Amino acid sequence: MTTARAGGPERRSLLKWGGGTLLGSWLLSGCDLLSTDPSDKKRSGQKSAGSGSDVKEAPSLAAQVKQGKLPPLAQRLPKKPAVVKPLQQLGNYGGTIRMATTVQSGAHFLIVAREGLVEWAPGTTDVVPGLAESWDITEGGKVYTFHLREGAKWSDGHPFTADDLVFFYESVLSNTELTPVFPTWLTINGKPGTISKIDDHTVKFAFDGPHGLLLRQMAFRGAFQGSLLTPKHYLSQFHVDHAPKAELDKKVKAAGLKTWTDLFVAKASPGDNPDRPAMGPWKLTHQLTASDPRFVAERNPYYWKVDSKGRQLPYVDTITQAKLSPETIALQAIGGDLDIQFETLNVRDLPVLADSAKKNGFRLLRWASDAPWIAMYMNQSDKDPVLRGLMQNIDFRAGLSHALNRDEMSKILYAGAGGTRQPCAVPQDDYYIKGSGNRFTAYDVAKANAYLDKAGVDKRDGKGFRLRPDGKPLELSITTFTFEYGGTADASDAYEIVKANWQKVGVRTNFQSVAGPLWSERATGNLLDIPGYTVAGLLWDVDPVWYVPTSRSSYWAPAYGEWYETGGKSGVEPPPQFRRLQQLYDQMASEVDEQKRLTIGRQILKAHDENVWMIGTVTAPFAPVVVSADLVNVLSDAVLSYRLQFMATSAMEQMAYKNPEDH
Repeated sequence: MTTARAGGPERRSLLKWGGGTLLGSWLLSGCDLLSTDPSDKKRSGQKSAGSGSDVKEAPSLAAQVKQGKLPPLAQRLPKKPAVVKPLQQLGNYGGTIRMATTVQSGAHFLIVAREGLVEWAPGTTDVVPGLAESWDITEGGKVYTFHLREGAKWSDGHPFTADDLVFFYESVLSNTELTPVFPTWLTINGKPGTISKIDDHTVKFAFDGPHGLLLRQMAFRGAFQGSLLTPKHYLSQFHVDHAPKAELDKKVKAAGLKTWTDLFVAKASPGDNPDRPAMGPWKLTHQLTASDPRFVAERNPYYWKVDSKGRQLPYVDTITQAKLSPETIALQAIGGDLDIQFETLNVRDLPVLADSAKKNGFRLLRWASDAPWIAMYMNQSDKDPVLRGLMQNIDFRAGLSHALNRDEMSKILYAGAGGTRQPCAVPQDDYYIKGSGNRFTAYDVAKANAYLDKAGVDKRDGKGFRLRPDGKPLELSITTFTFEYGGTADASDAYEIVKANWQKVGVRTNFQSVAGPLWSERATGNLLDIPGYTVAGLLWDVDPVWYVPTSRSSYWAPAYGEWYETGGKSGVEPPPQFRRLQQLYDQMASEVDEQKRLTIGRQILKAHDENVWMIGTVTAPFAPVVVSADLVNVLSDAVLSYRLQFMATSAMEQMAYKNPEDH
């Protein structure tokens, strides 16, 4: 039997990158950019109403207790609150963190308000206790028993118990109308796991075989409120198995929806429904509207974490996120009007950000990116059998890769600071193989032509463009959408260079950028020859679509991923080399021995290193992150990762302002 320790395992640093390469001489004096000093040193020593270790809760909550609107703090906290040691210093209560986004959905917004049974330790990929204060692993990894924090409550004061987890399993996961396909991360040996109640504060997860990735999966999915943690007392009224049909039909009609499932999904979304109780440090209080395009979340008075002095977290009162255009976000970041921001910030913004930092009261951090590539997903399950044959031909991929002038790309896109590696994980990933990602990266037109000829596209038309093996004109279509992730350059600029490079070796290339939802629909529908997007490199074991076709979202082989995801009910059965990746991943998920799991994972990455199923251009040197100079307890070095909840890798509940009255 394995039991979780309260302090968690030894931390593995994510800072293997070494800080990144500087973009131009104006960044050589990086000390100022990474300073944690406030912009106005004279005010940094001022005491605010929310300072001092004797103040155990936010003044606004203390006032509500005095007015009889809230029970005392001791009644709002669990018997054993989770204790968070601030990264730098104890914080003052108060203030608002302002952010911005281009995304319409509030689900993206509330990634920062993580809530889970387990979670990532700040700045690491180590799993530590969350709402589960401990757990036991028995039967060789087939059974996980989680011991919940007794007395933990939802944001409306209702107790959080094992019943909420069982409701999620029985009424959401097991309801085929809400969940047509049982999630693969809770499936072992092709059989769904089960979640059952032992008592009010103990819940058991049981599987057909050992589940070696469960804790990591749960830490990752704790970023998405509503995954596992589902308020039964609130959502039961919208579920066909728990509410009278006549009443439910009235609610569906009143909401202007068609079915009870539409209503349930809308009400279950913590990023879009302010009425839904939450367990995170902040709860949505205002959703985006046409008249007020902001998401607003306010502190959860029943939050279950305290700092090392027993003071209830979070320190900051409110988080807002405005929906703005990329250009406006950049201008607001430059002007010091955003308190922590990475989204849409790009290398093109760095000179003016660096120049404005001190003047406008912010720090410019250089975080590593877990998805630094602008890449081409060579669709291995392409609907066109001739193109599919070419995509699966390693000589064809080698020729296209050798045709790319990556040094020129680096100069144009990243002022010469871009890296050159094919997509097969980033150095911070546990499975990373040192020296990998270098195959076919040298710019060599002669080699490119030789490989393409060998691939069977050696014949050309009168204009010098290559013909397919069936004699028809060869045309490759790259399709992308507007994305700027982790400091990557503008994708359109990159793909225009790819188009020009490929046409020089006789491969007629089309490039188009479409709306994000349309791109996703076409990419997951196996309708794109070459989806253009970035590739994740960190914690891919919990989100394997990047390197293993496990879902339609495996953009480099969506039909094979669909086959895996649906248990062969739809999609296309993959050829042996891709089926082998799926089998290796199944072995990974079932392996409780970490070293054995790492060995299996590296076999998957080695296959990518050898085959280059995704062709990378150049990698971003780092991801720029703007942070208010007055905001403390933010990691100066970190990895910007979707799987680590972006800036929440710093544990946002312990971020604080030195002068909260100014914010």
